[in-house]
Formats: sequence, C-alpha cells, structure tokens
Amino acid sequence: MPKTKSQDFIFTIIMVFTMVYCMTCYNMALEFGLSYETFANAIKGMWFEAIVAFFAQKYIAGPLARKLTSRVFTPGVDKPIFILVAMACFTVCIMAPIMTLSVAFYHHGFVKEIIILWLQKLLVNFPFALIIQVFYVGPLVRLIFRTIFMEKKIS
Repeated sequence: MPKTKSQDFIFTIIMVFTMVYCMTCYNMALEFGLSYETFANAIKGMWFEAIVAFFAQKYIAGPLARKLTSRVFTPGVDKPIFILVAMACFTVCIMAPIMTLSVAFYHHGFVKEIIILWLQKLLVNFPFALIIQVFYVGPLVRLIFRTIFMEKKIS
C-alpha cells in the first residue's frame, strides 16, 4: 500500500497506534474489567508500548515479515489478498512475542519468573492480536490510509 518512505512511516504510525491501543484496552479489560474508563486509561497508559512497537515494527517485524512473505508468495503471480493476510500473520507472529516480553519487563522488571509471565501473557495476547489484525485493525487502517492518500483519477 505505501508507495514512498513517508507514506510507509505514516502507515506504520497509524497501524502501531491502533494495534497498541486495542491491545492495551484488551489487557486492561482482562485485568480490571471493561468500563468506559478502560478506553480513556488505555490512551494514558499506552505510550511506552507504542514507542517500543513502532521501533520493533519498523526495524524488526516489518522487514522480517516482508522477507518471510516473499518466500511464500510472489507479487503479480499470487493473489494480493493472500500476500496481505500472510504479511499480517507474519507481523503478529513476530510482534506479539516482542511486545509481550517488553511489556512484561516494563511491568515486572527483571524477575526470575519473567519467562513464565511472558509466556502466560503471550498465550492470551497472541490469538487476540491475530484476530484483530486480520479482521479489524488491518482493514480499518488500510481504509484510513487509502482515504488519506487517495489517488486522483483523471478521466
């Protein structure tokens, strides 16, 4: 979708912000219950995760997901929807462990149970992240991006 480096930067910001916000709401709702306050508290509490997620996506998950996708599918030969879904799935497979581990360190520090805490949260977060990325957040962000960068067709 993004055609330039600046478009890629904007797309990444929108995607990261949306995914981190949704995942923060999800984890807060699991821990404290869902209420209207959850949505406001998620905005207040998501910024560490958003910064880590931006750099993880930009420099680790994004390039690695593109590489893995290109090993499985060929643009121009395979259907674009397969490429798009593969990118989303590979991205979640890379980002979920990174983000869950960074959040575990952020909330618990360097404790001896960190691996167990990380795995417990990963088991809960991974399925939700995959579902919202493929079915909700990904399509929404692509719609927003297409709307912002709509190409004018000359008749």
